[in-house]
Amino acid sequence: MNKESDILKLEEAGALNRLAKSASQAAIRVSEALDLSVQYVQGNRIIERKPNGEIKVIKTIDRIKVPVELKKGAKLCLK
Repeated sequence: MNKESDILKLEEAGALNRLAKSASQAAIRVSEALDLSVQYVQGNRIIERKPNGEIKVIKTIDRIKVPVELKKGAKLCLK
């Protein structure tokens, strides 16, 4: 990989992050306008915010410990 392609990938990742944030904000605004609840991840919990402002923890997510040391670039096969 050369330096130019690495910079291009960083710019693409930044653009993708901005687009994802913009889409999420638009979806939240639409959901609030339609009096729908919004679910999101905060830390290790899945949170639901209802239209009346009530906040409810739906689920706590446990971190899974990987039994083997993974190196950068390792390929995983899911079965």
